[in-house]
Amino acid sequence: MAALRFDGTDVFATYNATKLAREYVLRENKPIVLEAMAYRIGHHSTSDDSTAYRPAEELEIWNTVEHPITKLKHYMIRRGWFDEEKENEFVKSVRKQVLAQINQSERIPKPDWREMFQDVYEEMPTHLKEQLRSMEEHVEQHREHYPLKDFKQ
Repeated sequence: MAALRFDGTDVFATYNATKLAREYVLRENKPIVLEAMAYRIGHHSTSDDSTAYRPAEELEIWNTVEHPITKLKHYMIRRGWFDEEKENEFVKSVRKQVLAQINQSERIPKPDWREMFQDVYEEMPTHLKEQLRSMEEHVEQHREHYPLKDFKQ
């Protein structure tokens, strides 16, 4: 099987490799493996502390200088395609819009919790009816632990 390895942190290398692979697959009617080489910034797992075997400075370089977005930004700056001031204004504007939307959305009551039992089956099966009844009893017994005022009733 054909394979193509490329710098997965380079947006143009990724685009070109994907384009080339597509052309190959369509022309040859054969599969191809794309191997995007990239740096693993995170730990392997929650039990792994990668700072034990690699310096923090190395992570900092990959989080900043070698980060794919940073690399693309520097490329665009060198060509005069990027304006830092406009970017900062845009980010502020989007942040403001997102916060306004969150604020508005938080005021809307959440759907009635019973809806999780509905609209799955045309007719609710017996086991779900029993679960719903059990949950209703539980919620009624422990009302003080549920923010029912935040939900549609």
